[in-house]
Amino acid sequence: MKFVTTNRKAWIFQPNGLNYVWGGDSRYWVIPKEPRMPAELKMVSWLEVTGTFEKIEPGKTYRIGFKISFKPDASGWDQAPLFISAKIGKKGKTVWKRIKSINQNFGKPKDGSEPFNIPDQSDGSFEISVNPTMVNQDTKLQFGLYEVWTGRWKTGMLIHEAFVQEV
Repeated sequence: MKFVTTNRKAWIFQPNGLNYVWGGDSRYWVIPKEPRMPAELKMVSWLEVTGTFEKIEPGKTYRIGFKISFKPDASGWDQAPLFISAKIGKKGKTVWKRIKSINQNFGKPKDGSEPFNIPDQSDGSFEISVNPTMVNQDTKLQFGLYEVWTGRWKTGMLIHEAFVQEV
């Protein structure tokens, strides 16, 4: 796991510390080896970017998100139902949130977009709570970014980072 701790309550996951479906094939993704360089989506119909975090504590709540942008020639995002999900442990219940702001941010600037966080304020934050009774149990936080339903090809997204923040 590759991540950089920004302070004791927030953790930043660099793009090369995340997992990408088809990430090993340069026809679909360009995954940087250097820190602070974004991962570039070349072309996928099945977007699945995931991460795991093991430093969560029972009784705490965590906010999860991604910082992304779009290249000028990005396509396929205007109707894509993008979701973030999270669960605690292998047997935990998966919590989902639709990211509607993706459609508002896509296509605004024609010269490429500035990085922005999803979910943004218009979506509301995405949080998951760890049950206080989960002491000595599987408390690994598993989270992801998905668009797997339309079957449409999507291109041009840049993933700058993912973050987990104690609330």
